[in-house]
Amino acid sequence: MKYLFLLFAAILLMNFGCKKAQVVATEAVTIPAPWTDTSTVHPKNAAFRSLIEKYRAKGLPGISLLVTDASGTWIGATGKADIERNIPFTTGQVSKSASITKLFMGTLVFKIIEDSARTGVGYSWLQQPISRYLPTAITSKIANGSVVTLGQCLKHETGIPDLIEESKFYLAVLNHPNRKWKPEELLEFIYNKPALFAPGDTAIYSNTNTTLVAMVIEAATGKKHADLLRQYILQPLNLKNTYYQPHDELPTHAAQGYYDLYNNQTILNVSNLVTGSGNGYGGMYSNIFDLKVFIEALLINKTLLSARSLTTMQTYGKQDGPNEYGYGIMKKFVSRGANAGIGHSGRDLGYSANLFHFPARGVTHIFFINYGTDAASTLRDVFNAFQEELLNLTLQ
Repeated sequence: MKYLFLLFAAILLMNFGCKKAQVVATEAVTIPAPWTDTSTVHPKNAAFRSLIEKYRAKGLPGISLLVTDASGTWIGATGKADIERNIPFTTGQVSKSASITKLFMGTLVFKIIEDSARTGVGYSWLQQPISRYLPTAITSKIANGSVVTLGQCLKHETGIPDLIEESKFYLAVLNHPNRKWKPEELLEFIYNKPALFAPGDTAIYSNTNTTLVAMVIEAATGKKHADLLRQYILQPLNLKNTYYQPHDELPTHAAQGYYDLYNNQTILNVSNLVTGSGNGYGGMYSNIFDLKVFIEALLINKTLLSARSLTTMQTYGKQDGPNEYGYGIMKKFVSRGANAGIGHSGRDLGYSANLFHFPARGVTHIFFINYGTDAASTLRDVFNAFQEELLNLTLQ
């Protein structure tokens, strides 16, 4: 989601108001923490409060933050969930978690494997080519499509181009802001494009990979991956504040998303520019309370997956910039060595989120910000400074 977007701003403004909205005007809501909130007695209460207020003042519209460490759990929020209607961004605010969806997808793959008696797939599923499940009419038009495996898709080791990096994709999104994309329609943007590298040679993040994972899941099980997410993860964990756009109707208290279209510190509402949500690589909306339940079950209490599955999931491949990828999971901030975080980040037009556990320090941080940070804007620097200062504060 990068600079291409700016080229089509005028088109956006012409088309934006005439499409049916999936994100409606935000209504005020109070969703209390499902535990006794002791944030005010946390030793870093003043520092955390000062941090989020500092970056709200620098231009980030709305922030919710959760930090769990040896002193307990701190939660806080600031700014606006809906600037136009003056609705506050609250601690329980539902907002788009974007690519954190991929962590749910990776977890789902292992839940399906663990239920092999009913699903018919085992751990060898990870090594099987996706062409075993998907039609040749599709895989023959995708670079490396006939040879890459499900596991390589989860670890971004396919060399398959990223569909959201295509300029035609952005033009299509701007012309059809609220379109509910089918996976085959999205893949057309990378049909017959050259491979970025030979499968397994390295790792480069590509949203196309997780779209293929969703398609393989549906082909192997005969069920919709959105239904399986509910069956295996959302319902067992009782994640009542988590929604999967467009398969679920979004709540009326979902936050609006904003973006600095002109790099002039003036942000515009882009909530209903839907960039292929619901196809495995994005679309999950949630809040800090539900994501806390999820990451604790997955990585801290380790009740969601078996030890074998979790060990396999965290088998990391080659480094891609500041990240390493396991099967549907990300190790980020690897320059910090033993203090790297495990989980996933989320970046989309209008929205950003982080969900990371730092096992060496016993720290978890989760945040939602209703601002899209992958733009050539000074607000991108503001976001990066916020993230860096948060890391320094929580890991010190």
